[in-house]
Amino acid sequence: MKNSEAIRKYYDTIRDTLLDCYRTVLECNGRIQYKVYVWEDGEIERLEAPQGDTGWLQAREYEPRKLFYIDQIDAPFFDPWDFEDVQKPEDEVEAEERRQEIIDYLVESFEADVDDRIDHLIESAEEAERYEMEMY
Repeated sequence: MKNSEAIRKYYDTIRDTLLDCYRTVLECNGRIQYKVYVWEDGEIERLEAPQGDTGWLQAREYEPRKLFYIDQIDAPFFDPWDFEDVQKPEDEVEAEERRQEIIDYLVESFEADVDDRIDHLIESAEEAERYEMEMY
């Protein structure tokens, strides 16, 4: 199985995972990031790390399954109040409600674009696969 085939086959699961990771990153004010992978049998792996981490997952030598990198989800220096024309409310309850509204809005925006993002990932994977075929 190739990377592009894995992304196509597990499209819906990958889509849901990317959305969930994005919400979590925003909830943590961008202090974390996720690298998302899929095994050839459809199992999703998330590598949670501090923002800016350069680590990656790699299948062990004896692992019979292939592991495919999908995407990185991050929001460095996320501050929900950067998306507002007004100051953060002083009332903590009101501030938290407004913060959640901002996060919901951003996740909805991300959701509207996630299919295009995955389609681009498939195209990029296919291009890399064509290049690898030309090398051999």
